[in-house]
Amino acid sequence: MLVDFLYSHPTWLVGLLVMSIWTGVSLLGLYICHRLVDVHMRHKDTETVGLTYAIVAVVYAVLIALIVVDVFETFAKGDAIATAEANKLSNLMLDSAGLPPQTGAEVRSYVERYIDIVVKNEWPSQRAGKLEGPVFEEGWRVLAELDKQLAVFEPTTMGQNVNKAEMLHAMNDLIKARRSRIIAAGEHLPGVVWQILLLGGAVAVGYTYLFGARSFGIHMAITGLIAATISLVFVLIITLDYPFRGEVSVGSDAFVDVRLTVAGTMGAVTHQ
Repeated sequence: MLVDFLYSHPTWLVGLLVMSIWTGVSLLGLYICHRLVDVHMRHKDTETVGLTYAIVAVVYAVLIALIVVDVFETFAKGDAIATAEANKLSNLMLDSAGLPPQTGAEVRSYVERYIDIVVKNEWPSQRAGKLEGPVFEEGWRVLAELDKQLAVFEPTTMGQNVNKAEMLHAMNDLIKARRSRIIAAGEHLPGVVWQILLLGGAVAVGYTYLFGARSFGIHMAITGLIAATISLVFVLIITLDYPFRGEVSVGSDAFVDVRLTVAGTMGAVTHQ
């Protein structure tokens, strides 16, 4: 499948492949047009073609800009979702200090198990595009056990009662953030958007064939540069289209930092 190929290879290789194919096909089209349509006839209408091409270029540039902004926002949203999930784990780890020692240790154990599952199992699967239900079952099971542990805990002091309420609230937010991450991992541009992008790109490149340049070499260079520029934008959109997939994707650093940061904080409190 094309999508699997694009996101299972290095970005530089995908970029080189996309640019080579798009630019090569564009130049081949120009060569065929040059052989079939007399250059002198095209040269007579070059001024008119130039004026109308400016309109076509602006319309296509606006279209591409809107799509690029959309994929950037989707990527940023995915990063924010992952950070929010990690922050809730940090809250649970820190708040566990207010529980009885044994209960607090059990809560931290569940959180550490969950971080291991997310970092070692779920994240590699997300990057590979494997988003089937079984991939996330273990993580959901650990959260269910942690939620049960907090729900059955009976506070003996007012402070513990407040702490339990805060932890249950953080637990609910964690579940929401996790569900949002799983949904975001599968979000991408609809196929129809790609069809419009490719069709618009073909029109923008094909319009350059109508110019009647005196030098065919210069005409080739102009068409090639325009095609290469468009293909670079295609590579950018491909790279950011799936926020959690491929070489350039949202990382799991926020989850790893939870363990390191919280461990250091709780260790400092313990030694005071």
